[in-house]
Amino acid sequence: MRFLSRILFLASISVIVTGCVPIIIGTGVTTGGYIAVRDKKLGDTLTDSKIEAAVKKKLYGVSAQLYSDVSVISDCGRVLLTGNVRNPDWINIAEKLAWATDGVVGVDNCLSTGQEITVSQAMKDNLITSSCRTSLLCNSDIRSVNYKIKTMNGVVYVLGMARSDGELELVLSKIQTVSGVRKIISYVNLQPKKRNQ
Repeated sequence: MRFLSRILFLASISVIVTGCVPIIIGTGVTTGGYIAVRDKKLGDTLTDSKIEAAVKKKLYGVSAQLYSDVSVISDCGRVLLTGNVRNPDWINIAEKLAWATDGVVGVDNCLSTGQEITVSQAMKDNLITSSCRTSLLCNSDIRSVNYKIKTMNGVVYVLGMARSDGELELVLSKIQTVSGVRKIISYVNLQPKKRNQ
């Protein structure tokens, strides 16, 4: 009961501070709500989580450093690999491991080598990602839970499912206005049109 009271208190403070009604408080609390409003099924969301975990496990099997260097995001079975790896051979190895994972339907390999990411840059990237998510969350014309965002060295990668061309344009324009964004790479798909019955 005490835990629930704390969450409700934090939720009310968040609404006052941000002015945004949709709130994400933590993984355990929001999982049900997140799935309920996302334009994909619960099974798809769980499958993406399993894919991400399976790819990361395979990377760890090669090297703990490779596991640490590579970020894995899956959306509807499409995997995005980002990061800066120390060994150039690891770029192809990571992609092959991702393709060899059950449920993967596509791999976007954005791994690089040779460009050191400083702690300062990593903090800026995290701030950019948070700012992008907040920008989408606070816009009622965007179903923000349909998008996954990752920033590496000022480059913002966007995955997900747009409900329309207009929503996709709005998402990209909102992200472009975030301070520190150097470039946007979109892997967003358009939601299939629903037929009138």
